[in-house]
Amino acid sequence: MNCFFQKLIVLTLLISNLNTLSYAQIQEESFLKAVPVWAGGRQVEKNLTVSFRAVIPGNNASDVLLRLTASSDYRAFVNGQFLGHGPCVAGFGYYRVDEHNISKLLQPGDNIIAIEVAGYNIDNYYLLNQPSFLQAEITSGSKVLAATDSRYPVTGESIPLFEAAVMNQRVQDVPKYSFQRPHMEAYKFSAGYNAWTTDLKAEFNRTHLERTETKNLIGRRVKYPDYTVRRYTEAVSDGIYKFECNTTGFIGASVQVNKPSRVTFTWDEILMEGDVNIRRLGCNSVITYELQPGKYVLESFEPYTLQYLKVQTEGDCAVSDFFIRQYVNSDVSRASFSCNDEKLNKIYEAAVETFKQNALDIFMDCPQRERAGWLCDSYFTARVAFNLSGNTLIETNFLENYLLPDKMRYIPDGMLQMCYPSDHSNGNFIPNWAMWFVLELEEYRQRSGNQQMIRDLQPKVMALLDYFKRYENEDGLLEKLEKWIFVEWSKANEFVQDVNYPTNMLYAKTLEVAGKLYQQPALVSKAEKIREVIRKQSFDGTFFIDHAVREIGKLVLRKNDRTETCQYYAFFLGIATPESHPGLWKILLNDFGPKRKTTKAYEEIYPSNAFIGNYLRLEMLSRYGQVRQLLNESIDEYLYMANITGTLWENTTTVASCNHGFASHVAHVFYRDMLGLNYIDSQKKQLNVVFNDTDVKTCKGTVPVGDQQISMQWEKKGKRLNYQLSVPDGYTVDIKNNTGLKLVAL
Repeated sequence: MNCFFQKLIVLTLLISNLNTLSYAQIQEESFLKAVPVWAGGRQVEKNLTVSFRAVIPGNNASDVLLRLTASSDYRAFVNGQFLGHGPCVAGFGYYRVDEHNISKLLQPGDNIIAIEVAGYNIDNYYLLNQPSFLQAEITSGSKVLAATDSRYPVTGESIPLFEAAVMNQRVQDVPKYSFQRPHMEAYKFSAGYNAWTTDLKAEFNRTHLERTETKNLIGRRVKYPDYTVRRYTEAVSDGIYKFECNTTGFIGASVQVNKPSRVTFTWDEILMEGDVNIRRLGCNSVITYELQPGKYVLESFEPYTLQYLKVQTEGDCAVSDFFIRQYVNSDVSRASFSCNDEKLNKIYEAAVETFKQNALDIFMDCPQRERAGWLCDSYFTARVAFNLSGNTLIETNFLENYLLPDKMRYIPDGMLQMCYPSDHSNGNFIPNWAMWFVLELEEYRQRSGNQQMIRDLQPKVMALLDYFKRYENEDGLLEKLEKWIFVEWSKANEFVQDVNYPTNMLYAKTLEVAGKLYQQPALVSKAEKIREVIRKQSFDGTFFIDHAVREIGKLVLRKNDRTETCQYYAFFLGIATPESHPGLWKILLNDFGPKRKTTKAYEEIYPSNAFIGNYLRLEMLSRYGQVRQLLNESIDEYLYMANITGTLWENTTTVASCNHGFASHVAHVFYRDMLGLNYIDSQKKQLNVVFNDTDVKTCKGTVPVGDQQISMQWEKKGKRLNYQLSVPDGYTVDIKNNTGLKLVAL
């Protein structure tokens, strides 16, 4: 049977299991001979690491490929040299296949291809709780050089098999790294612990492998990570080593052990009283190594995030050459931005650093505590991805993961997981975040042109709206929603029952977007009716009130429960405009924002936090042309973060993550509002440029669009604004000048 027919059979079987997933959306994958395998009888054992290796001859071919997928995580080497980490996450029951060209790493004679796979088998927010396996093969053209368990080769010839050993050097019985991630790392090593990756004579206690059930295989789609190594920049007192900025990747160091010793790495993003606090985020930010005499180059299996690394030793040993092998997005090199204000440049650089570390194969919230793909966060990060990478590859993966399973485990029919792929066996979910999923679809369609994805997701969107119908009260508002009603990290989250008006503002927008996406005008009309009810009930003449409670069958407004964030929801989601609510607009413009920390104006209105209130404020200022104020407030809100960690934070303080994906949205704001690339439609090849009135004197930047790019720079000289603009062939450009200066094209 030739390769074409084999793939056709695999694809047919795959499609039969897809249900809601159309052929037009899927990227099918298959192996020529490899099948999924794992240590016999141990597929669901917790925190078990199995080492695999195969031996292939060196040759001059340029097409030697290692293709593999696994559960939960793998790390691969060629002749002991680090190759990669993966695979990409996918929706439950599906597995993305990686493909590494290893031709340039091969040498004459025997070559050892080594793969470590950690099977965690535990609920977390980062990797799905699914039985462990590895499926891998090495090919050169149509020839299979090695494969996992190919005892029944299709063509009849025998080929080398991957052999395996259980990695007992990794301590199995350890706590989870955090509630949101799998197990922490601890090791007991002897000299030559990794010789099995380079020496066929090294100890390798083989274990019996068994086939596992056949897997649904799909394509990786997204680009491979940037593994560039970063070295520490300075030593801090008490054995702490500082890196250039908050960095995500694999922690490593060299160790010379003279007598049995114990080496402990601890880390954090910041220092507290001159030391790292390994429990600051509810994490166990520690790796321990018990080492016998010898030389070691240690490197963590999992990625972590840190700016400060602390090293403690017991025994007789010396630790040196500390490094972090980055595990970050590699698809940002074509984007650039700078202006004459170095404060703004530093914020932009921190935004890019934040994006890189949180946008690997999905949009993550933070790369350390969780590595979770949260909705709502993704709405903002996806905008940045399009600016910095010029494509929607990650966003397509992110949305496709929600599309893949017929039903979300553990939560009610119709509802979407608050973050995914992840397991929430406690049944928790955030109904608000499912609404942000719908809002993101509207922008995704414009960014990607992928109408097929929108059509494929229609049943899930409609099922979501059906879910919400059961909570509509006599006024059409959602009342007494269940589980975690989340508005933002502030006092606003205490005012969520019984009728929460920010949530209903979001619900109205969700109905409007769904109505437009799926040509259902009744939903658009329903949205406007809800908006009218909110305006009538919630607005007290000065501010919008956050909620009302049901007392003796009647809704009663909690008039003192008013938050800054509620006001921004109203303006962002179409409940209010400067024209419809001029008094409130004037108050928000003149008296709110970062200045309120010192002026204490309107102290009875509870303040916003970073997520999402402060970002909605920036969007409000942008929408209504207050760009000078937007940029000044950006300096107040984000420069201190950039100075302290080189990344942007989850909150306005260091109480939580100091590296949060949504926070990179400020880069999108700078491209749109400062540089002036207001709206890019790569599908229709349209560009809207808006030059805004700001204090910035010069600005330039480049954003990729597919394989091409848009570049612009401008400079204010006297009463003129001189600019240069380069766009791909076929683009139409509309320019608006709000600066009051004479616009001159150079």
